[in-house]
Amino acid sequence: MSSKYPESQIINIDHVFPSLRARYPNYDLSSTKIHALDLRCTRNRYAGCTYHEADITDPSSLSTVFSTVKPDIVINTASPHFDADPAILRKVNIDGTRCLLEVARDCPSVKIFVHTSSSSVVHDGLSQLHGVDEEWPLQHENKVEYYSETKVHAEEMVLEANGSGAQKMLTCAVRPAGIIGEGDMSGFAYSVTKTASMAPSWQMHLQLGENDNLFDNTYVGNVAYGLLCAAAGLQQTVRRRDEGKSAVLDMERIDGEAFNVTNNEPAYFWDLARFLWSRYGREINIQKVWALPEQWAVAAGWGSEVFAGLTGRKPRYNRKTARYASMVRYFRCDKLMARTGYKPVVPVQEALERTVRWFKEIEEEDRRTESEGKKKQ
Repeated sequence: MSSKYPESQIINIDHVFPSLRARYPNYDLSSTKIHALDLRCTRNRYAGCTYHEADITDPSSLSTVFSTVKPDIVINTASPHFDADPAILRKVNIDGTRCLLEVARDCPSVKIFVHTSSSSVVHDGLSQLHGVDEEWPLQHENKVEYYSETKVHAEEMVLEANGSGAQKMLTCAVRPAGIIGEGDMSGFAYSVTKTASMAPSWQMHLQLGENDNLFDNTYVGNVAYGLLCAAAGLQQTVRRRDEGKSAVLDMERIDGEAFNVTNNEPAYFWDLARFLWSRYGREINIQKVWALPEQWAVAAGWGSEVFAGLTGRKPRYNRKTARYASMVRYFRCDKLMARTGYKPVVPVQEALERTVRWFKEIEEEDRRTESEGKKKQ
């Protein structure tokens, strides 16, 4: 650990909420070293991990870290917020992935590269997605969400790199569907819980659409587990290859493949939202809920965008928000389960409860910091 960070910033995984260590498989840490690389390593620092600050778009910076660490498995999770500036999205998701791939491929120790893609690579932002699997075509041009378009290009680069380099590096891509849980500050659960912290009662009783749309959310710990399952499966393939055994069957193959990872339990969008609100402490009278038809909701989103454009402000509500709140969007993860042994460990209900508990702790910390700041004035 770098000594420039105080010990108070180091997180012990057993002390984060109720520990989940007993539910996930044990890994032999005596023969496994974990390193994390980021542009800045000031947040979410965990005991047992060594941190390195580097820019994934800078080959020289990356090569220095790789030559020091000599990793055999690389798991890429780097990505900006989905609504970041297009230039940032392209730089990190496309240029950064390309750079990371090239450095990993040229590193003599790297045998495995697991890429965190997104379930949105098959979505045009408008269509309904009913139990979509990995056979759905990629959306190379996405007029609704450029983030998804950059994820498509990144995933294709990763899968095309399978079997390349001196070590014939094996690659695969894992596509999370709606990440929720502690630490996430951009997804569904965080934004919905934030609404509960500030919205008036009437807003909590407004529903967009008929609430007949199943929606996928995946606990962040399950996503991490899915990535590890994919990496472990690729390790077995490398072992078979090194031992001179025959290649696995196509129906068992992991390398060069993409996999959805979900909690495998889609639920109705507004049921999920109201569950979060109730856990936060807001009272919802279901008899007073007013369902706004999807067409009206989208029209209202358009009006909000126009008003924001006239006033020079970023709209808090738009057509995209309206569509997603009334859209069927869930995926199949049978492929990952069958080929790697992945099974969701933390169910959606507990994941949502853990999200709210974490959100409240962040609120309390912010209040404490603000109070201390006022005392010093």
